[in-house]
Amino acid sequence: MSNPNKTTYLPGCRVLVPSVVPGLRAEELPGLRALAVEPLAVERLEFLDAVATAIRKHPRLGREPAAAAVAFWLRRSNLQTLAREFAAREGQEVRVAAGLALHITPANVDTMFLYSWAISFLAGNANIVRLTTRLSPLMLDLLSCLDTVATAQPAAWRGNYFVAYEHDAALSAAFSEYCDQRVVWGGNETVRRLRAVPLNPHAGERCFASKRSLALIAVSAYAALDNAARAKLADRMAVDIAPFGQLACASPQVVCWLGETDVGAEGRAAFAHWLETALAARQGAPDLGFAVNRLNTGFAAAAAGQICAMTHQPHETDLQALSLALAEQEEPCGGGLLMHVACRSVAELAAALGPAHQTVTYFGFVSEQVRDVARLLGRRGVDRLVPIGQALDFTASWDGFDLWDDFTRQVTVR
Repeated sequence: MSNPNKTTYLPGCRVLVPSVVPGLRAEELPGLRALAVEPLAVERLEFLDAVATAIRKHPRLGREPAAAAVAFWLRRSNLQTLAREFAAREGQEVRVAAGLALHITPANVDTMFLYSWAISFLAGNANIVRLTTRLSPLMLDLLSCLDTVATAQPAAWRGNYFVAYEHDAALSAAFSEYCDQRVVWGGNETVRRLRAVPLNPHAGERCFASKRSLALIAVSAYAALDNAARAKLADRMAVDIAPFGQLACASPQVVCWLGETDVGAEGRAAFAHWLETALAARQGAPDLGFAVNRLNTGFAAAAAGQICAMTHQPHETDLQALSLALAEQEEPCGGGLLMHVACRSVAELAAALGPAHQTVTYFGFVSEQVRDVARLLGRRGVDRLVPIGQALDFTASWDGFDLWDDFTRQVTVR
């Protein structure tokens, strides 16, 4: 005989934070949206600041660049900037939390789950955040910091759950039935699979699918740099490609040299030298697996007639593409591989881009030029133009969409 008092949790779903909760029950889900609070609640701002402090003080995370970036983004001064940005959106409309947000987060960018959740948390929502079951050491340490703060501040944490489960349409459907906003981060196949899962008809959805990015360097500006300036630029490029094995959507895989004349073999060699130096300083000993993968990719590109030259170094490999059309791989190699290509004009570059392109990092353009370039490339699909070194800087505006809009509702007042 079954025990009527026995608690039945959703099968296959493990609650990671708060760790004291053994599971989620289906009957709990309808009530979660009622736990949403006012946007920018003081206790939530203080909670995120406490998470930043916990990350900085963690014995391993303090030395991990991606975690340090999260802590820097969650610091009190940046939270206050986010609060001002949010307040500026309120005109005649009153903004309230969407209710319950469901986040499906990627496995290849270890910290994205925190950024997505933090914006929604600030917006006042209750949240269910689904993570991969194959958690990296970095993710485990970040979750440990979250759990510590959640235990210390249970009132501010109320209504938030970080869970892990395998690709399970039934579980995703159970959460989607009661959420008010679903956010999917992942590859194209992940997005297609989740879009097939029924969603509460009153809910909104935002999907962030596979994207690719590139760097745009003005040849004349680079040629004018001395060695110290070239080393500084290379270090900024290393900031964009070192984290996450260069597989984040915003990390450039292609370097486009813009000008009437090509930067030439000498210019590319100088760039490669300084970038290798910068990556070695940041990464230490080279990764043999990355190096072999880069070589294999280079040889395959040469066999396919895509490149005319290859330079291989311990931390990075440079391929010279024969044309813009041949500069991009179907599946990015990552691990320090860059495809270089010459381009005479921004219009020529724009013709080769499309909706799958996300970020263009740039060097050698003045502000007036950047806005003109943004208009031209943006019409083709590009979502972001940022200086080299800022590719991975997360903001509430991502892939051309405003997450504040996604995580709140506007109540019209007249």
